[in-house]
Parts: sequence; C-alpha cells; structure tokens
Amino acid sequence: MVKKLSEEKTPTKKEIDFQNILSNFLTRQLPRIIICLAIFLGGILILFLKIPVWSLILGLPITQIGFIFLIFTLDDIAKNKIGVGSLYAAPCSICGQPTITYTLDRDKICPQCRKEIKEKLAEQKN
Repeated sequence: MVKKLSEEKTPTKKEIDFQNILSNFLTRQLPRIIICLAIFLGGILILFLKIPVWSLILGLPITQIGFIFLIFTLDDIAKNKIGVGSLYAAPCSICGQPTITYTLDRDKICPQCRKEIKEKLAEQKN
C-alpha cells in the first residue's frame, strides 16, 4: 500500500534529540567505557592469577592504566553532558537584531541594547 506524503509522521524535535543522544552514546561513549572497564578488570584478573613475578609486573600497571583511562573517559562524558546546550537565535525585543540565547524566550535583549539601557539609567541617576 502506498502512503501519501501528508500521512507520514514527521519526528518532533524531542524525538530527533533523543535519537541523536542515544546514537552518540551507543557509538562513541559505551565502547570507550567497555574498553576501559575491560583493561581495569583484566589487570585485577592478572593480579588474582598469582603468577609468581609476572602477576605484579603486569597486573599493577594494567590496573592503574585502566583506572586512569576510566577516569578520563567518565570525565569526558560528564563534560559533554553538562556542556553548552543548544543555542538559538532570537530577535532582540528592542532593535530586532538576532541575539544568541540558550532558550527560546521571545523577550531577549541584545548586548548593544543592554549597554544603551545601562548608560541611560546611569545618566538618569546623575
């Protein structure tokens, strides 16, 4: 059965954002976490094997390297999650020029208009 273009459901912005976040996590972040955990747990496993000298020579450095990689990986993931959100261009409420904002509020004032308002207020106080 052939569907008409008007019958197809277009994904919303939230659905697209969720799909981007999920694909980013599955393709970039999850493999790095798994690799770091494998290195860390592999070092611990080598320590538990009790091979006379090689257990300490190989197990301790591998455990430390895995732990350090895990810290850096989780730090990078946290920076990406907490980092700058989506930026939007909204028109200034006074002059109408586009202003970059973090939210989609309609009442935004550009830096130039803020400066002018601040100067006028300072003149009125004097």
